[in-house]
This record gives sequence, structure tokens and C-alpha cells, in this order.
Amino acid sequence: MNTIFKTILPFTALICAVPAVQAATTDGKTWGVSAGWLHIMPQGEKQGVSGNTTALTPVLGAQQASSPGAGFEVQDADTAGLMLDYFVNDHVSLELVLGAPPEMELSGKGDISLPVVGTVAQLDQFNKIATTDAYTPTVTARYHFGSIENRIRPYLGGGVMYAHFSNVEADPAVNNELKNRNPLVGALLNPELGKIKVDDAFAPVVTAGLDVNITKNWFGTASVSYAHLSTTAKLNVIGNTQIIGANIPRDTILEGRSKIEINPVVTYLGIGYRF
Repeated sequence: MNTIFKTILPFTALICAVPAVQAATTDGKTWGVSAGWLHIMPQGEKQGVSGNTTALTPVLGAQQASSPGAGFEVQDADTAGLMLDYFVNDHVSLELVLGAPPEMELSGKGDISLPVVGTVAQLDQFNKIATTDAYTPTVTARYHFGSIENRIRPYLGGGVMYAHFSNVEADPAVNNELKNRNPLVGALLNPELGKIKVDDAFAPVVTAGLDVNITKNWFGTASVSYAHLSTTAKLNVIGNTQIIGANIPRDTILEGRSKIEINPVVTYLGIGYRF
């Protein structure tokens, strides 16, 4: 969370500092706030899984592992959104977009294989591989067309999104697959997923939308945005580090990573108030 605050605060300070440059609008209203609903539609496709077995892995030892036909895809999600606008003048505004962090589901595609032993997991059979909370504060600059008194005002804009992922949790069914898919692997290694981490990322954003003035202060708003966002998921598999013996020690036996394309199209529908 500290990283998120460190990212948002400079942008918030910039918005608050803008009035010092003699901002002015025809109607004297320079701030706007709206609340509504965000629908997130990821467009990315699987990017392959790569990694390596560690020296602690019985029989195999340290070897490179690659499954280019496998990977992860993020599913659609919905969440509440909050947008804060500062109008520099009648046509230019700066906007901070926040949202309640949605729980994003990651589905699996393809098979994960290891050298010698072959397929150890078929990802397609799971409705979801893991879930994660996604924090995506976004700052954009927008240009509004037409007069500020027009009932309908379209706009175009662009900016940057910061994405932070937390509370990544794997579906317990994945462990059953790891243990049962390949009897040799299950018997020798007794594998189970360890910690999964999804890296933070920045992404450029473009947006288009329109505001509909309901009264002098209240307005409805709708927009569609696209963010060119990708990140990397890192995971490790924990298993037996000896084949036989009492109190067999367990440690990381496989380290893997996969690029995750998200590239979301985000729609927003809300109602706001200008002052």
C-alpha cells in the first residue's frame, strides 16, 4: 500500500498546485467528482511459462523448463469507481481515477511440462488458477469539446496507470493436479504451489467519453479507456528434496515465471457533481 500512496501523492499534489497557474472556467466551477461503476475487460492472451528446476530436485537436478504453449489470462471484473477532476479551463481537465480494488481471476491455458517426466499440469481444466486484488490508480489529461454550457460534451484524453497486485491466492485444486497428473512426480516430489507474486507495473492509457449536463451542477458521465498493461507472475513449487528417508526435507524444487498480458478495456458509467 505504501507504494500506491507514493505513486498517487505526486499526482494529487500536481492537481492541487494547478490553481496557482490562474485556472479559470466560464461558469467558475473548477472541480468535479463522480462515482459509478467500472467494468474491466482484459484483452491479453497466454504468453508461455518458463523457469528451472533447482539443484534440490531429486533425479532431475537443475534443468531449464519451458512450456511456450501454456500461460495465464485475466478474466473480466466489475468494481465501484471514483473520479476526481480539476478543470484548468473550459476545455482542459486533469483527472484522478480510483476504484475499489476488484478481485481478478486468472485462468490457465495449456500444459506445463518438465524435462524427462513430461506434463505435470493441465491448466485448461480449471475455471481459475488464482485470484488477486488489483489496485489501479490512473491519472489522465482530457480535452473537452464544445462549450461548457452544452448539454453533451465529448472528450478525449490520455495518461498513465499504476497497477499493484496483492493477496494472490492459488486455487487449492492446482495442488491436487500437481500431485496426481504424473504418478512419478507425485510419488517422488509430493509437489505443491508455494508463494505466487505478480509484479507491479505502469501502463499508458487512452480514454474517450462524454459528459451529459443534467443541471448546472449535476452531470452524468460515460467513458471507455484502454491501458497497454502487462506484468510478470512468479511462482515456486515446493516438494521433497530427497527420494527416501525419514523426515524428508522440503524446499523449492521448481521456479517459474510467466508474462501476463492484461491490456484492459475499461468502461465507466457514473453520476457527478461540479463545484
